[in-house]
Amino acid sequence: MERITRWILPAVLSIALIFTGVWGYQQYKLNQAYGRHMDNLYQKSFYELVGNVGSMESGLAKLMVSGDRSQHMMLLSQISRQANAAQMDLGQLPISHIALDKTSKFINQLADYTYFLSKKVSSGKTINVKELQNLEQLHNNAARLNEELTKLTTETLKSQTGWGELMRSAKASFYEASDDMYTKQFVNIQNTGIDYPSLIYDGPFSEALTEQMGTQLKGAPVTEQQARDIAIEFIGTGRATKIEKTSDSSNGILDTWGFQVWTKDDPDNPLYISVSKNGGKVVNLIGQRSVEKETLSIEEAKEKAAKFLEDNGYKGMVATYQQNFDGVSTINFAYAQDDIIIYPDLIKVKITLDDGNICGLEARNYLLSHRERNIREPALSMEEARKLVNPNLEISSSGIAIIPTEGKRERLCYEFKGKLGEKRFIIYIDANTGEEADILQIIDTENGSLTI
Repeated sequence: MERITRWILPAVLSIALIFTGVWGYQQYKLNQAYGRHMDNLYQKSFYELVGNVGSMESGLAKLMVSGDRSQHMMLLSQISRQANAAQMDLGQLPISHIALDKTSKFINQLADYTYFLSKKVSSGKTINVKELQNLEQLHNNAARLNEELTKLTTETLKSQTGWGELMRSAKASFYEASDDMYTKQFVNIQNTGIDYPSLIYDGPFSEALTEQMGTQLKGAPVTEQQARDIAIEFIGTGRATKIEKTSDSSNGILDTWGFQVWTKDDPDNPLYISVSKNGGKVVNLIGQRSVEKETLSIEEAKEKAAKFLEDNGYKGMVATYQQNFDGVSTINFAYAQDDIIIYPDLIKVKITLDDGNICGLEARNYLLSHRERNIREPALSMEEARKLVNPNLEISSSGIAIIPTEGKRERLCYEFKGKLGEKRFIIYIDANTGEEADILQIIDTENGSLTI
């Protein structure tokens, strides 16, 4: 019996070891197969991105020489679809969103603008001179992007570097993964500067920057240490765990100190924050968060975002526009002076819909333009302006606002929101001259509304 007992335990251990070895080998092979599968997916997304950008450039070039309205409609629809596909391809690449920010915004803008023009042409209207100029600028940018992506394709083939290798060698910090060839090339694309035209597509007047310096930037210069303290306080002294300087921008009217800050609630994904060197104001806050379950309503998110701005010195801000994406709500706030909405003084806030934390902020417009205006009594009354609106528009609400113009000036207008059939519009009537200053169409999407 003792002899049997002595060989049972080694036998059991041997069998367990064999099973462990077999299981480990199977896991190794599965991991290899998964790695190859992911590498192929990334490669497929990249080459589809290259193909779609090339098609976009070609379509825009054809649009420049076409004089036929039906051809315009077909080309615009194709470009819009290709841009949407390119955006999906871009989103599937394992590259920091910081490195893809401008590229993503350009492709999004191209998709929205060509969609808007295709709807316009299909309704019987033609593309005007200003729109052709915008399309020409978009074509030039698409050509530049296509050229850079072609270079990256050539370098990829020469070096035989796969996307799987990028994932295996990626650094732990989301913001530090910048040594690989792919990320470097996309950063290079950012630096070449996609100077897209000022098109409104993510909220009324969201791209309306002015060249003048607002009162917020006329304060005393701040040192790096002061900027560091401002960044921590802005995020929350109890929330921040570590901070490191990442940049020192001194190349324009809005010079900044840049930092990345690690937080208790999301230790693996640091926030990027920039602080102006004059006045010590936060210009940008950029973060990445995945939201599993939304628990906040839109109204609750607006209230929390408004309180956050109030607590950080941005008084009198009014929510004007909101859009959701992947559990994060982007809310545009404009400054209100004497119940007049000042659209140039715009701040965008991103808030997570699970815990209500602020994960993004863009205050550049506000900092460059904010000041107290000397607003004169308008020559026209609200009722007089209402009579100047096309009677076919079913007006649902009205107000008064200051809007920016293409000439970098500001215009006092009455704002009328309404519907024509199933389509929604915002009409701006100059409060002094009665001229129709601007028209925006509101296009509903699954994530919110676009204004064009």
